[in-house]
Amino acid sequence: MVLMDDVRGFRDQRRALVACSSPEALQFLDELKGAPVDHLWLDHNLVGTDTVDPHPPAHPLRAKTGSAQNMGQIHIHTTNLSAGHRMGVVLRAPGCPVVRSDALTMWTRPFC
Repeated sequence: MVLMDDVRGFRDQRRALVACSSPEALQFLDELKGAPVDHLWLDHNLVGTDTVDPHPPAHPLRAKTGSAQNMGQIHIHTTNLSAGHRMGVVLRAPGCPVVRSDALTMWTRPFC
């Protein structure tokens, strides 16, 4: 499980690789070297001006998630509704399994 979020952690303290920036998340995905990722949790706004927005098509995250054979469920949990919708559209286009996860009770703050 990989969590990309700079302010939230899981309230139930489930185990996850936590990335507070998109470069850190891409490094985790590179280090996994094709191993299955059962759940990938994505927030949109990260540290400073960093975002997870996988647009345009050359964005490294889109390449990692859109072409990965071992990508399980992708959860978009951003509170930015328009960005979350856009992320879902872009990631669903190549067939990625994407859901919106809006349950605010599952998070604790701050994390990073």
